[in-house]
Amino acid sequence: MSPSTHLRRSLLYVPGDRMVMLVKAADRGADGLILNLEDAVAPASKELARQTVTRALQTLDFGPAEVIVRINPLDTADGYRDLLALIPAGPHVILLPKVGSAEAVRFAAWTIGRLEEIHGLPAGRIALMAMIESAAGVLAAAEIAACHPLVAALIFGANDLATELECAAYPAGRPLLHAASQLILAAAAAAAGVDAIDSPHMKLGDPEGLAASSRLARELGFDGKTAIHPEQIAAINAAFSPSAEQVAWARRVVELLHGDDATPLGAALLDGQLIEAPHLARARRVLAVGEKVGAYYI
Repeated sequence: MSPSTHLRRSLLYVPGDRMVMLVKAADRGADGLILNLEDAVAPASKELARQTVTRALQTLDFGPAEVIVRINPLDTADGYRDLLALIPAGPHVILLPKVGSAEAVRFAAWTIGRLEEIHGLPAGRIALMAMIESAAGVLAAAEIAACHPLVAALIFGANDLATELECAAYPAGRPLLHAASQLILAAAAAAAGVDAIDSPHMKLGDPEGLAASSRLARELGFDGKTAIHPEQIAAINAAFSPSAEQVAWARRVVELLHGDDATPLGAALLDGQLIEAPHLARARRVLAVGEKVGAYYI
């Protein structure tokens, strides 16, 4: 898990053409909200969705949630129209779909920078996330993650990738484990604060399957998971939040290796297990996430 400045356990997709859903989105308990202008919106409704999301950004209070807008691809007219309308409205993040190269991200960052300049907005206030949902995207994931300081996360698009590869995306993502791991490694190698976010569990009313896929994502090293329905958020948040036992372990590790002593220990035994610097780093990450989880609900 990377030490992001944002809590991104759960990111909820919200259709951009449904104001009633956008109004309710802040109360769903997700760490982030992906206001979706792309695949979930029919071609005939693109302009309606663009206007609806722009109005929502200008008028609604989304609380502590990170507000992310998934635009249409920038090689389409709709993608440009999305940015022209949205940048002045001030989303926290622009999510780029179907990213297959670092050049696409750098071009998006340049375009957003020029729009910020035109509108007299502070430079660099809007972050970028990249959807990795193709073979080209997976192979370029490391370069994409590191290509620009505004990149905040890579989001795994397992369903589109499975379609391209003609493989099964389920159960629990096993056929795509290699691709998922490539994305996780790319985010971790890029810089502090670049998160790796897993694909949604596409079957609703399946608590066992959702719990299993969320646990697998966390065990692989993902920082969070997207959701397609509010009923999925609690389980995802639980999977990506440290348990009371993990927090207690982390506190003991920090106290043992780096307590009040001015000279920290290099290694020690805890319950018969050797703990060293990597355990200390993990413990500090657990405590940092625990603090963010608590702060989110204050």
